[in-house]
Amino acid sequence: MTLAQILLGEPPETCVQDRIGLEYVGDRVAVVTLSKIDSRNALSLKAWLRLDSVFSELAAENELRVVVVKGAGPVAFAAGADISEFDELRSNAATAIAYNAAIARALESVQRLPIPVVAMLSGLAVGGGCELAAACDVRIADTNCRMGIPVGRLGVTLGYTEAQILTRLIGPAALKYLLMSGELIQASHALNIGLLQQVVQPAELVPAVVRFVTAIVDNSEVTMRAAKQVADMCGRALTAQDTETLMKLTAEAYEGADLREGVKAFGERRQPVFTMTRGATDGRA
Repeated sequence: MTLAQILLGEPPETCVQDRIGLEYVGDRVAVVTLSKIDSRNALSLKAWLRLDSVFSELAAENELRVVVVKGAGPVAFAAGADISEFDELRSNAATAIAYNAAIARALESVQRLPIPVVAMLSGLAVGGGCELAAACDVRIADTNCRMGIPVGRLGVTLGYTEAQILTRLIGPAALKYLLMSGELIQASHALNIGLLQQVVQPAELVPAVVRFVTAIVDNSEVTMRAAKQVADMCGRALTAQDTETLMKLTAEAYEGADLREGVKAFGERRQPVFTMTRGATDGRA
C-alpha cells in the first residue's frame, strides 16, 4: 500500500494492539494510528504504554526515515484521556503519579526518536491528544481541527513533561490561556500561536502530509536528523553530550557523500540522489 492509501484507511485489525496500529510503507516510512473510534480515539493507560513500546521499536529501525501519527476516522486525532479509567487508575495521588509517569515516558519516546515525527490532525486533538501532537516534530492539520487541554473541567493537573513540551512550542502565556480557559481553539488560532505548522482544507490533508513526508525522504538523511536534533537543543544550555552530538553531526555532513552529491547536483541543475535516500520514486511514499 502507498502512504496515501494508509493515511486514508483504517489500520488492519492484525496490526492494532491496545488500540494503537503500526504499519510500514516500505522500509522508510511508518504510520502509527490511534484506533479507538468508538471513543474518538481516547487514550487509555494501555494505549500510552503501547505508544512507548512502539516508538522504542521504531528507534531500532535503521532504515526508517519518518513517522506519521494519525487518528482513525475523521472525528478526532485523539479526544483526550479515557475517563472511564479514572475511578480505578487516577483516583488518588499515588495512582495519578504512576499514570502521569506512563504518559511522560510515551511522550519522551516520541521526542527521542532521532528521525522526524509528523502529526496528521483532523477533528479533535484534546488533552492527551494535544499533548501527543505537541511531542511530534511537525503538526499538519485540516480546518476541522480543534485543539485544547480542558483539564479544569476534570480537576486534574497537567504533568511537567507535557507542560514543558507545550511551553517550548507556544510559550507559558499561551499555555496558561489554554489551561485556564478550557477553550478548544480553532486550527487558525493554533497556527497563529505555533501549535500547528500548516492548515489545509480537509480534502488536502492527506496530499499535504504525503508531500511533506516525500520531501523528508528525498532530502539528505544526515541533514534531516541534524535538523531535528539541533532544533531540539535550542532554548536550553548545551550539555557535554550535546556538544559531542553536534561534532558528530558536523563530521557526518562534511565528511560524508551527501554533501558532494548535493553540490554536484546543484551544479548540474538536477535533483540530488543521496546514497541513503531512495525517495518517492521507488513507490515508498
